[in-house]
Amino acid sequence: MQARIVATLSQHPLATHAVGECAGELLESGGPNPDLLLLAVTPPHAGALEDVLHATRALLAPRVQLGVTSDRLLDGAREVNYSAALSMCAIWFSDSGQNQYSGGHTATTGPQVQPVRLSGAVNDIDEIGLQQLRGATGTLILLADPSLLETKLTLDKIAQLAPGLSIVGGSAGPSRNQGATRLCLHNSVYANGMVGALIPHEVETQASTSQGCRPFGAPLTATRAERNVIYELDGRHALEVTQELLATIALENRSAARDSLRIGVLGAQSANREQVSYFGVLGADKAAESIMIGVEIEQGATIQFALRDSTSASADLIDVLSELPATRAAFAFSAGSRAADFFGRPHHEALLISEALDPAALWGISCFDCFGAQRGAPRLHSQAVSLLVFPEAGDAQQRTI
Repeated sequence: MQARIVATLSQHPLATHAVGECAGELLESGGPNPDLLLLAVTPPHAGALEDVLHATRALLAPRVQLGVTSDRLLDGAREVNYSAALSMCAIWFSDSGQNQYSGGHTATTGPQVQPVRLSGAVNDIDEIGLQQLRGATGTLILLADPSLLETKLTLDKIAQLAPGLSIVGGSAGPSRNQGATRLCLHNSVYANGMVGALIPHEVETQASTSQGCRPFGAPLTATRAERNVIYELDGRHALEVTQELLATIALENRSAARDSLRIGVLGAQSANREQVSYFGVLGADKAAESIMIGVEIEQGATIQFALRDSTSASADLIDVLSELPATRAAFAFSAGSRAADFFGRPHHEALLISEALDPAALWGISCFDCFGAQRGAPRLHSQAVSLLVFPEAGDAQQRTI
């Protein structure tokens, strides 16, 4: 199934004018009635969000309209942080490459994008709502309230109900405070739960995640662990092993390494070392000679020490991008920490992605946590960027950067 995808962004300080500029660009480049419209506003436009949704739906009549507030927007080779901005990305799916307009609605001949709404309080799971995803295949773009405490459990339940479903997205909003987020589906705005768009499996997509880490040292086994505390690695005190590994780093880099230290975890029953998830080191207990990390760990799991800084994050993203095929468009769900302050220059991440995937359209937002791309096993990542790309038809050729 073919896809036409157009992304645009307006920095007009008036929300009504920003809608006009974005909608005008989409109408001119792609026409009305997209199957899916993604929309994001920065906090200065959040107060006008309902008006933005109604105006956009009236002008473009998308089948599914998905929106969110975000501190940082990515569009092409630029990023906008905090200042007033509105971004839109419209997608038209059809076997012929064209949708037919009929009475203000899209007449489609094939599978259609499905809206998804999961309600839920801070520590709740929408068990009933999850049933709509039972047996689903394709790709789910999922946006969540950052204050939810059961996001990982929800992702795990979706994986159980729909093992053939790929999930990409993130927890997005101006803060983790309960009620601060704004999630949009069609013309409705929600302050909790999750919203999403289920793209049918007939539409070819490819998902990938860059965690920005540089491994060092050999993999180790957590021979004694409880909850999120590692007591022993390969039969030795975990703190002692950690200190020995840090001592192998050049003296001038050692202090920074302590702040950028990460622990990669691979389950005891897993064999694919490429599916390591990295977490921060929360602290150490000198008396117990143990270390605490940002995730519960099972005894027997494989551990990989790594460092994460701006250099490793750039290098890892370039490696991930080099493995992607020629692409029509890319969606980026990037951790809020990966902004100009981290990389040392503005627009850095957007530039890397747009230069690598040129001439693909790029639409992206910042997230507190990103939802990873492992099919059938969605992961929750911090300080990462998750990518969803729409390859050119029949093109699986890798790019060289």
